[in-house]
Amino acid sequence: MKGFFNLKQGVSQSKVELEAVDELYAAIYQEDIQLAVFFCSVDYDLPTLEIALREKFAGIKLIGCTTAGELTAEGMLEGTLSGFSINSDQFIADHDVFDMETIESEASAEKLFNLQQRVGTQAGDDFQPLSWVLINSIDSKVERVLGVVDRRFNSMPVVGGSPGGGDYFAPTYVYANGCFQANSAIVSYIATSLPFEIFKIDDFDELPRRVVLTEVDTARRIVTEIDGLPAVEGYFEAFGVPAKQGTLGADFYASHPLAAKVAGDLYVRAIVPPVGHKGGVESDGLQFFCAIEEGMVLSTVKTKGSLANFKDKFSRLQATNGQANLVLACDCIYRKFDYRMQDVTAEITNVMIDNNVQGFHGYGEQLGVMSVNQTFTGVYFGTKDGADERA
Repeated sequence: MKGFFNLKQGVSQSKVELEAVDELYAAIYQEDIQLAVFFCSVDYDLPTLEIALREKFAGIKLIGCTTAGELTAEGMLEGTLSGFSINSDQFIADHDVFDMETIESEASAEKLFNLQQRVGTQAGDDFQPLSWVLINSIDSKVERVLGVVDRRFNSMPVVGGSPGGGDYFAPTYVYANGCFQANSAIVSYIATSLPFEIFKIDDFDELPRRVVLTEVDTARRIVTEIDGLPAVEGYFEAFGVPAKQGTLGADFYASHPLAAKVAGDLYVRAIVPPVGHKGGVESDGLQFFCAIEEGMVLSTVKTKGSLANFKDKFSRLQATNGQANLVLACDCIYRKFDYRMQDVTAEITNVMIDNNVQGFHGYGEQLGVMSVNQTFTGVYFGTKDGADERA
């Protein structure tokens, strides 16, 4: 049968690693899998989970990552093992794994070229390419990885996310070749004849006040001065909050974002809560999740209601691309906190379920060559017939 797209989704809420893997395998296994992906809570014992996944999915090119919450066929969950597989004559995918220390090497360039060729030689004339990436955003090399992928793949659409380590900002991992890896990036090359659209959702209004990052350790993404003041003091002052009243934590950062303005669009630069620091951050310093540099001007912004914007975006995606076959997504952990504060978690979950969203809450989102925060990024794979009807 021509023109088929078989998506199998599954989730296990078992806390026992072997049982969870068995349940996921039973839910998503099918013949001739083009893409198999899982997302797992860091509450599992990862060495035990790794062995179980490697043995159960032997012969299947399984990839995945740790999360700060899973976006599943049953909605937004935590503490689970979830995933999906695709069998389709409209979809081809392959991947490779890259050491982030050597991503700019000639050897990596050759691996990317070979990856592109493996998929490209199988794709029909009506297939279009894109890349889906999993990269650790706390590593300062994330933008370098995106730059390399963009150059080697000739600026084709790129989207992805950065693994999470729970709400307590534990270490994060990607999974490929049968093992969890801390300093690696997974680059997937996808070609499809389905209509698709790369997109982002964010919920901000710009405020009048802007700040300048006046002293920055770019490599470690640590700001020690804002507007000539100690970073924490400058940050509180920008939002009109007395420093002694400010509570430095994830909830506060989520509701008081700073954003770079590029071509009229806001791109949040989220601050890592103290529990997530990698070391070397003084008490009056701030560490960021994505790229910053000395002299950068950032706008203060405020979050606004998430639900209406979320529903509207998916309605427009469906109108353009037909009913969703799959949405591969990464949603920032800070957005999860916003959903809770706005009491819209259940409603957001329903939109995700209706649109076959698969993905995770993480610590950074990628869109093209940019790494962003407090954003929902994804690729919407629509329905060929549905799109053609509106052509």
